[in-house]
Amino acid sequence: MSNLVVLITGANRGIGFELTRQYLINGWTVIATYRNLETAVDLISLKGKFPNKLSIELMDITCSEKIKTLASKLSEENIKLDLIVNNAGYLDRENTSIHTINYANAEMCFKVNSLGPLYLTHCFLPLMNKKRLCKIAVISSAMGSLSLEQSVDWYGYRMSKAAANMLVVNLSKELVNDNVAVVAVHPGWVQTDMGGATARENVVDSALGIMKVILNLSVDNTGNLYSFNGEELPF
Repeated sequence: MSNLVVLITGANRGIGFELTRQYLINGWTVIATYRNLETAVDLISLKGKFPNKLSIELMDITCSEKIKTLASKLSEENIKLDLIVNNAGYLDRENTSIHTINYANAEMCFKVNSLGPLYLTHCFLPLMNKKRLCKIAVISSAMGSLSLEQSVDWYGYRMSKAAANMLVVNLSKELVNDNVAVVAVHPGWVQTDMGGATARENVVDSALGIMKVILNLSVDNTGNLYSFNGEELPF
């Protein structure tokens, strides 16, 4: 696996950081993006342990110009990607009722959780190594499912994850003949800054499960939503 390259967004903490660490342990070359230098201390420390395998790049998933700039930089370096993991996420935690909606935070959910992955895929698709099967993973959520029984909560987050799921469906249909497989993955309720300390799953189990789902991804099961434990979920 030493010649495989993955780009992971939102890699400075939580699931993104653990995915970065685990892919490095497994011999991958990782391009890890972060938004704020002050929150990237652990990522910078990890760079010291994997100086030749880890590249850390400043990028804001909500800024199209910064996405384009990084894509151009990697293109000039002749980087070819085998996998893109759209992990960066945002939660409008206070938007629990239609009667009290913070629309700025709801809009940010769409910018980070669905429009960001759309534009990033658009810019980075020419960099994918289509000599072999390439993969795109979107870290979504079962909360974006229209079929599962849901409580009323987090309007922007749930709506943006439903949009992210539709992105996966669209991409899978358009890219299947280009040797690119696409998947949406529900990471579980994870003990991260977003999930909180009382969450059911620890971040290592979630990351390893996500990696297994991606490993099992092919053109035969492209375009689906899976839980980190391998269970296929309804959109």
